[in-house]
Amino acid sequence: MLFVDGCSALYFMKNVDMHHPEALNTKLDQLLYISRDMSLLENQLPMRLFKLLLESGKDNLDYLLVNFQTMGAIKELSMAMISLFNSDAIHILDHFRSLLIKGSMEENTIPNQDDDVENVIQNTSSYQLSIYTFKNIRDLKAVGIGVKHCTTGENLISWNNVHFSSNWLGGELKLPMLVFDDNTPYTFRNLLAYEMCPDNFRHKYECCSFFSFMDSLIDSAEDVKELRLSGTLINMLASDEDLANLINELGNDLPTKLSDIYRTHGVAFSKKYINVKRQIEKHYSNKWRRWLAQGFNTYFGSPWSIIAFLATLVALVLTVIQTWFTIHPKH
Repeated sequence: MLFVDGCSALYFMKNVDMHHPEALNTKLDQLLYISRDMSLLENQLPMRLFKLLLESGKDNLDYLLVNFQTMGAIKELSMAMISLFNSDAIHILDHFRSLLIKGSMEENTIPNQDDDVENVIQNTSSYQLSIYTFKNIRDLKAVGIGVKHCTTGENLISWNNVHFSSNWLGGELKLPMLVFDDNTPYTFRNLLAYEMCPDNFRHKYECCSFFSFMDSLIDSAEDVKELRLSGTLINMLASDEDLANLINELGNDLPTKLSDIYRTHGVAFSKKYINVKRQIEKHYSNKWRRWLAQGFNTYFGSPWSIIAFLATLVALVLTVIQTWFTIHPKH
């Protein structure tokens, strides 16, 4: 059975192409269903099986994996893209997971989860600092924190690519670009289930930590709309409310939320997200920055407000000049 399933999977990975589903004698909808089923946790075949089956052939497993993940798009792109993917995965789902969390792993991942929690305790100057008072993207926008997606020169889809910068006039939260379609819920649920397997000791809840982080930013459809307008989220679901419900559902009952004893709010297993949330909280809780942001949003939140301010300023300057010449007329 392993031999037949392995050969079938390799044949599909080699010939899959969304633009030409007829290459597998299927329709497009059937092609997508097969692709989705091959990503289910219970359907995973060991990567060692694929390597054994390809030993006597000419096909490259790295290429087949990339072709499957891109649904045939790699055929139209440079072969150099293969170097972006991890071929040392144990199965297809693990390969896709490594793609999503690819980045500066030496910076973002800590070998021991207990060490990560200990660092948070030692680096927290007060108990209050570990309590996050912001609730969603709208709260951040109210204090002048904007959201942008990663630029072209960065890894656009890596979930580790989360950064925050702050200044007196506001802050900027940079997030990876996320695409949500009808197939996304199945894939993401299986990624979370894979990390939550009791015998999975290779990973440190990186995907669970990311969804806990996103859940802390999204409460409703309004938050999804803000992220969508910023270019961070590409929502192909029926509505923004559907996507908000999906994020909240995925964020519930994750193992990372069991670490709330230190009030790290569900991201105790990832140093990256802890640091980002602490930086956001530090900016958010600063009264002076909040007042400046609120004043700027109130009086300079639109081009018309700026034009009105400039017009008022010009009128005030002209009035002062007129008053001066009235008091000190030229003889």
